[in-house]
Amino acid sequence: MPNVFAYLVLFAAPLAAVVLFRMLSLERALAWTIIGGHLFLPSATVIKFPMLPPIDRSLVPAVSALLLCLILAPRQTPTMEVSARIGRQILLGLLLMVLVTPILTVMTNTEPIIDGRTFLPGLRLYDAWGLISQIVVALLPFWLGLRYLNTQAGHRALLEAFAIGGLIYTVPALVEVRLSPQLHTWVYGFFPSDFVQHIRAGGFRPVVFLNHGLMVGIYFCLAIIASAVLFREARREGRLAFPWLAATLWLLLVLYLSKSLGALVIAVPSMLIVLLLGKRLQTALSVGIAVIVMLYPMLRGAGWIPVEAAYELALSVDEERAASLKFRLDNEDELLTKANLKPLAGWGSWGRNSIFDPQTGEMTSITDGIWLAFIGVFGWLGYIGRFGMLTVPILLYALRRKTLGPSYLMPGMAVLLSAALVDLLPNSGLVNYVWLTAGAIAGITVFRPASEIAGTEGTVVPEARSMRASWLMPEEPGPVQRRQKRSEQRGAPR
Repeated sequence: MPNVFAYLVLFAAPLAAVVLFRMLSLERALAWTIIGGHLFLPSATVIKFPMLPPIDRSLVPAVSALLLCLILAPRQTPTMEVSARIGRQILLGLLLMVLVTPILTVMTNTEPIIDGRTFLPGLRLYDAWGLISQIVVALLPFWLGLRYLNTQAGHRALLEAFAIGGLIYTVPALVEVRLSPQLHTWVYGFFPSDFVQHIRAGGFRPVVFLNHGLMVGIYFCLAIIASAVLFREARREGRLAFPWLAATLWLLLVLYLSKSLGALVIAVPSMLIVLLLGKRLQTALSVGIAVIVMLYPMLRGAGWIPVEAAYELALSVDEERAASLKFRLDNEDELLTKANLKPLAGWGSWGRNSIFDPQTGEMTSITDGIWLAFIGVFGWLGYIGRFGMLTVPILLYALRRKTLGPSYLMPGMAVLLSAALVDLLPNSGLVNYVWLTAGAIAGITVFRPASEIAGTEGTVVPEARSMRASWLMPEEPGPVQRRQKRSEQRGAPR
């Protein structure tokens, strides 16, 4: 049960947002409002009014940022380039699919479910309104990123918020690694999940102010990727790069100590992709991951995902983790079988997509991956709409990659989003900052003309060269620098 302080902090969040928007640029204020709300507001603290979505740590920062952006941000006219118009039409189509699907779900689930001692009521039109209102709130960060972070400055602000937020979070995380997850109880009066799940390898997995230790692990993973991207971009620009490299390594160490194996498995290859590969390969790998994630339910149902090999690998690392993975995989098979009985619009809410014991009436299934929840509740229409809005931004960026300049920020953002998508397969961490990142990537492809973006990139700051350590050499010059050099050579006297 949350204490009074938890509710005070929740309702004080809009005031904190106002302070951020007065002190920082609009892009940085928006990024810190969303990410700061995710990191520090109390979990499982909800106020529910009839006919309204729950007032919680997701709604309060998103609505606060929306109102402040509408008041303070200048109007933007989207580019009329053909590729951008097509991208906007695709996103609009996916949005309409997401909003219309709950109505179809309700219309096809008016009958109750009766199975032994299990009784689940049929859905009503009221349920459609509740589902749609929750969807609108969940998609607010996507629209904020699409509308207000659609520039290179917006991408940099978001990456910096990820990285600096991660560095700040390392302090309480290390405290909980040593003392056990206690901060949420000390500050907000209760623990948001099962404490036993956070005892790992003779130690503890930190939770801090999030609802589960897995959420801490994936956030550190994304903070590592963001720091690596900022390091690579600082080298390209000729700026001091070593602090971002140090931040990357420190965050990686803290993630290792946090005992989040899944997040570590995602973080290490993603970090190496950002640090070692060029923009083309970064983009190609991000596109490949996006396509696999989008098609994952079909690949999983067809038996093309090597789940047995994954189980054997986990078994060689830790028997407890392997048993947990085996339970998840068996659970997915059962839930997919039930979801296929209503593939178009799903089973709806109230647990109708779950599996129950007919003798006891107890729920025997656990829906871990958010993709499985979407297919079970909203069917393929709901899944394609939501995961389309998460994966299509990467595809749109890949189509416009050659026109968006030499910066490493945008391909790095694609790698970061693809890492978050991979985590959504076993987990349910589809939170505000994931939607914000997807919107920011989509925004730069559907709002900004290529000439405007490319014209603001590619410059190297001469004064910053003396600040670099000798071993931190800048990247190869980009297309803008090469054209300038050729022009100077043609104009030089022979």
